[in-house]
Amino acid sequence: MLSLLAQQVLPVIGWFNDKVSAWQKARAHPPVDKPPSGKMVVWMHCSSLGEFEQGRPVWEGLRERYPDAFLLLSFFSSSGYDRQKTNPTSDRVVLLPLDTPSNARQWMDQYSPDLILWVKYDFWFHYWIEAHRRQIPVLLFAARFRKDQFLAKSWATPFREVILQAHAICVQDEASLRILEDWQYPRAVVAGDPRIDRVMAVTAEPMDDPWIEAFASEQKVMICGSVWDEDLDLLLPVLRSGLLSDWKWIFAPHDMAETRIDRILMASAAPSTRYTKREKAEPGASRILVLDTIGQLNKVYRYGAIAYVGGGFGRSVHNLLEPAAYGQPVLFGPHHQKFPEAIGLIRSGGGFEVNDGSELEGLLALLKGEAYRESAGQAARQWLAEHQGATIQVLGICQSILDE
Repeated sequence: MLSLLAQQVLPVIGWFNDKVSAWQKARAHPPVDKPPSGKMVVWMHCSSLGEFEQGRPVWEGLRERYPDAFLLLSFFSSSGYDRQKTNPTSDRVVLLPLDTPSNARQWMDQYSPDLILWVKYDFWFHYWIEAHRRQIPVLLFAARFRKDQFLAKSWATPFREVILQAHAICVQDEASLRILEDWQYPRAVVAGDPRIDRVMAVTAEPMDDPWIEAFASEQKVMICGSVWDEDLDLLLPVLRSGLLSDWKWIFAPHDMAETRIDRILMASAAPSTRYTKREKAEPGASRILVLDTIGQLNKVYRYGAIAYVGGGFGRSVHNLLEPAAYGQPVLFGPHHQKFPEAIGLIRSGGGFEVNDGSELEGLLALLKGEAYRESAGQAARQWLAEHQGATIQVLGICQSILDE
């Protein structure tokens, strides 16, 4: 019903909202040709770029194991699609049409997948119904269930029953497993989070950026990743205070708003540089670098000694795994309860919750000390190392379905 209503309302909203208009235009002309006859078809759906990174190790593993298969990748968000529309692992990358019975039927008629992979969430009712009707196995992985989710509500029973028809569900943690057991689902597996496998693999990938290497070569670096204005309210006073006067700083705003970038550049009298204008600056002379690009942060973290990850003073904290994979202590705001990695990093001694500016200053004063900082960083990486292996488990289930 909501999807049918959306089909009527979204065109009107698009007149006034550029993002909605772009979302509609991107779906206006979907591919209509079918996969080559006789090809095994595997379809993976991701809500956005973050979920793709979560599913990416599995996706690449499937390509290695089934080089002749037709791999279909779909997204809900236009931003995720735009970033991965030329993804080399996939045979086709598309935006998923709205969740209606007719769209679901047309989709299954066109692609006839042998296996459907759903990453984490973004549940689409009619597509799941149509898959079950056609007896196409659905594997949900990297999933998390909570008692406060809509699926746990009594009114959501019809939706819950559809999900519980999945061939298998791989969850991230024991709490999710217990919820599925309460729902009497018999085929749940605690596999963990494939993102951990992904971020650990990224640390081994080279990064060839002489300017950043020169910027970070002489002094310790504090990296502030995916920051919003609420994060800057805490970070910029510390920058000005001189607590880390002999350190350099890298800021990576989550949203590249010019006002936010200008706020960072004007926060201190110290020499500051935007990455996109680095040719005009001397890396050794710059103390502050604003990473005003997308897609670099996960590798730039390698140059840091301490990381602060933003979002924890807004809706939810962003990716904590990326800096932890490089063996850095990770600081973040209080809104992290939905993320088991935050709890795990805190318990390991490699992650630190920050509630205000005075806490941030106190923690940074401690982490300036090399012994404490290195111990915390080692604890962060060790926690990740102990929680690797989700990819292999998920791929094993995929193979058992595709080879039967």
